[in-house]
Amino acid sequence: MNDHACNILSPPSRKTDGSISIYDADPFVLLKTVKIHRKSINSMSVHPSGKLALTVGHDQCLALVNLVRGRRSFYCKLGKEASHVHFIESGEKFSMVVDDKVSIHESEDAKLIVELDNTKKVLCAASGANGMLFTGGEDRNITAWETASGKSAYTIGNAHAARVKGIVVLSKSSADSGAEDPDLVASASSDGVIRVWDVRMAVEGKPLSEVHTKSRLTCLAGSSIRSLKRPRIEALNTNGNLDTTVES
Repeated sequence: MNDHACNILSPPSRKTDGSISIYDADPFVLLKTVKIHRKSINSMSVHPSGKLALTVGHDQCLALVNLVRGRRSFYCKLGKEASHVHFIESGEKFSMVVDDKVSIHESEDAKLIVELDNTKKVLCAASGANGMLFTGGEDRNITAWETASGKSAYTIGNAHAARVKGIVVLSKSSADSGAEDPDLVASASSDGVIRVWDVRMAVEGKPLSEVHTKSRLTCLAGSSIRSLKRPRIEALNTNGNLDTTVES
């Protein structure tokens, strides 16, 4: 396989055969389908380099996938079924969720660094800047963890009225992102509510905004990349009347 930009698609609800499909994003062409697990895939995380991916499955196994060569390069039995796996920030560490436990590992050899204890089952997790990890679940809270020490930095209590099913860190995680970029985190709950939080004001427990989707949400995805569309301005003709719309 070549080094073209690829989009990895592996919806756990559909990939019950334990495989992932690798697509070339431009044009949208299927490059290869790789068999990874014996049973369905629960979660997948792509390394920031775009060359590797971690997966956990219903077969209670963890796998490392080489996306450049399109093959599985590592596979091990966990003993318990993990529901989520996620590379943290630069990719030097990754997190794995098993019920109410979140374990932090070294990416190089999967060595356990620290384990985070939650009071109830964790249903989602997302990494932020400076090695921070955000978790949510059946306790209806959003908790920010310091992955180096394993201690809780702060908690947004009662962030939702129902179980938290998805968390997305919308701010850039790089150190050069600039002070103008707010520390935004979005969360979704099973009752259909999506909320956006400024974590600098987390102790107040008030979201910046929220929307009721009137749907039963099961996950949440998002990006901090700004729209590539140029802002449109309305131009006036010589008579002072609204005439055309042009790109700025």
